Amino acid sequence: MNKLVKLFFVSLSLTSSAFALDANTVFVNQKKSAFPDTCEMLMKTTVTLPRMPSQTVNTSVINAGPDKSITTIESSMMRMKMIQNDGRMKVIDLKNGQTLPAQNMPRQNPADVTSQMGSPSDYKAPVKSGNLWKLVPKDSSKPTLFYSEKVKRVVKMNANVNGALAEIALEYCDASCNLPGTLKKTEIVTSLPSGEKSSVVMEVVSAKARHILPAKMFNIE
Repeated sequence: MNKLVKLFFVSLSLTSSAFALDANTVFVNQKKSAFPDTCEMLMKTTVTLPRMPSQTVNTSVINAGPDKSITTIESSMMRMKMIQNDGRMKVIDLKNGQTLPAQNMPRQNPADVTSQMGSPSDYKAPVKSGNLWKLVPKDSSKPTLFYSEKVKRVVKMNANVNGALAEIALEYCDASCNLPGTLKKTEIVTSLPSGEKSSVVMEVVSAKARHILPAKMFNIE
C-alpha cells in the first residue's frame, strides 16, 4: 500500500511539472512583442489626474536601428522634436524654433514596457492565478507579472511607484495589424496615498516597419 501511495504522489508531481510554466518561456515570448529596430509609430497618450481635466499627448517616433530616433511630441502645452543619435540628443521647440544644445542622453522608447520587467532570474517560479500565471519578483523594485498562455504575453503588471500601487494592463495587436503581437495599448491606474486614482492610457495608433533611412535625418550638430 505504501508503495502505491508513493507511486501516486510521484506521478502527481511529474504531472504537475509537465504543466508548469518556466519563467524563461515568459520572457522569450514577451520579447516577441518588441517593435522592429527600424520602424515608425504614432501614439496617443491620455493622462488623467484627480480633480483635473484629461490631457492628451500625440507622439510620433521614427527609429533607425538601436541608436537613432526622432520623436515628435504635440499637446496643448507643447510641441517639440527630439533627435537622438548614438547616445546624444538634440531638442527643438517647434513653437518658437529654438534648439537646445545637444546633450548625452540614453535612448528611450515610450512603447517599450519589456525593459521594466527585468530578466527571468529576477522572479520566483510562476504559479497559477485564475486563468493567468503569476510571476512574483524576488526584489520589490520589479513588478509582479501576470502572463496569459492564450496570447503568450504578459497582460498585467502590478508595481510599487513611490509608495503607490500601479496596476498596468497590456493589450497586443492581433493578426489584422501590420505588426501582429506588438503592443497595442497600455493602461496604468495608480492608487494614490490620498485614496484618489490617476490614469495614463497609451495607445499605439499605427506602427509599421521601415527600411534604411537617410543618415542626415538624425544629424544633431
